[in-house]
Amino acid sequence: MKGRFLQKYHHLLFQNQLDKFEQELASHFFVYFGKLLPFNFSYLDWLVAGLRPIRKQLIPKDSLNSNYIKSEIKTDPIKFIALLQFINYARFLDYEIKYIEDVPYRVVTFRLQNFLQLQNITPNNYQINKSKDFFEELQNGIVVTSFSDRYYQSLVAIPYVKFDRVNHFWVAKVWLMEELFHYHHPFYFPNMFQSKLTKDEFNVRFKFLQIFASVNIEKVFPIEEFLNSYPSVISNQRKTKIKQHFIELVIELKNAGLIESNYKIISNNTSYTTDELTVKNISEGFIIYEKLTI
Repeated sequence: MKGRFLQKYHHLLFQNQLDKFEQELASHFFVYFGKLLPFNFSYLDWLVAGLRPIRKQLIPKDSLNSNYIKSEIKTDPIKFIALLQFINYARFLDYEIKYIEDVPYRVVTFRLQNFLQLQNITPNNYQINKSKDFFEELQNGIVVTSFSDRYYQSLVAIPYVKFDRVNHFWVAKVWLMEELFHYHHPFYFPNMFQSKLTKDEFNVRFKFLQIFASVNIEKVFPIEEFLNSYPSVISNQRKTKIKQHFIELVIELKNAGLIESNYKIISNNTSYTTDELTVKNISEGFIIYEKLTI
């Protein structure tokens, strides 16, 4: 195995491409041990974290790319999701490269109206102004602190935003680090925020994404705790709908090949294996397992 590996990549050493050789060596190491060791132990989180960016997966064009998300965030969840949507939106825009102190930035220009339509938001004056506020807020760095990786925070930080009125449309010019567009994200989600959502639907989807974008393979969803976090008492009918929203997302991720087909439910603080999640058996919580294909 050692001989075959060195034979495949020795040219990188001769060409003095040491960073590339180190990257290939690390990938080879992670894949090798990923095939030997189980993932469902917390002491192997380092292995899981190394495999996520290099695993084999089909990435849809409209997917949401994300890094690890903090369990507690200070920013508005709506603005955080808008940031994920914008990162993906910017990938497919025309651009030019400019530099700040030898660091390349991708400068994208677009109509605010088009970005709002992507979010299923009616582009009236009120929403246009809210969008302008959102992009200006990105410059102060509050939104990006929701990611737990400080290096990634630096990648998504936006140093410059400008708005111009062109032919009755507001046009934005935004600078993003070029490296961001070559970064291998650990998570790619179906765009769960593409359609118009009720407040409960949005809250469930955001909580789902927040829990899933964590280090562990095992994803624990404390449903009872989530329902108790609502500021006022909610009806049993509404609780049932909220639990159904969680189950629908599990099915969506299962169909997308992102999770395993084995589930657990939580009852009296103990987990039990189950073949199916229902609104009755997830009242306290449930557990799913991320699928890593290597």
